[in-house]
Amino acid sequence: MLKKSFVLIAALSAFLFSMSSFAQETATEKVYEGMKITPEMSKKILEEITAKYSKMYEKYAGVKSTRHVTVKWYHPKTMELLETEKVVYTRWDDFYEDLKYEVLEYTVNGVAKDPKSYNPRESKPGIPHFDKNGDKEYIREVVGVEKVRGKLAYKVKATPREPKDEHFKGFIWLTVDNYELIQNEGTSGKMRFGCHSLYVKYLASDFGDYFHFTHGYTKVTLNVLGMYKRILVFDFENKDIEPMPLPRKK
Repeated sequence: MLKKSFVLIAALSAFLFSMSSFAQETATEKVYEGMKITPEMSKKILEEITAKYSKMYEKYAGVKSTRHVTVKWYHPKTMELLETEKVVYTRWDDFYEDLKYEVLEYTVNGVAKDPKSYNPRESKPGIPHFDKNGDKEYIREVVGVEKVRGKLAYKVKATPREPKDEHFKGFIWLTVDNYELIQNEGTSGKMRFGCHSLYVKYLASDFGDYFHFTHGYTKVTLNVLGMYKRILVFDFENKDIEPMPLPRKK
């Protein structure tokens, strides 16, 4: 009798597991390009995304990479190419502390320059969207489902609650199947002095239990008191990507 009970329980457990798996698969299958996202769905999706990525911010200090970047300077009216910088440098992108970097190679118009003379034009890290404080920093909303980079993805709109230049304002795409952050596109929450406009589009990938940007495009229009005007276009690729362990070294 006891043996039969165990068999019955095992069979019932297997049935419930298969039904649960079927329900998950069915839920995923029901997500389609162009579908409408209700506020309830948006809330649930954002909670699950935050649950996934908040672990990254708790486990690691940041991400180290080698960035290969080309910076082109243009005249704003004629779009004449004025200067081309090419740089290779190691970055230590801390999630919450200022950027640290070491320039390995630096050329201007093909001429080698002192690596120490290069300025990456950034220091403070961007304010995260999906750590434990993401909802306090941003109004976040899933606004649709789109095909991005060949994958079905949720489109998340992020709006800073109290805009700073470290905020990102725009859209973020995360895959439907496992919430892999694959792309963002937008601008900064607030323009820095001398910056008339800013547009960024970054591609990202998951690396197990963390994500990082692999490629990026930035267009900056400079206008310093109307006296100095330039357009800068940055194209970069990050290589040798690896997480930075905790605790942070003081």
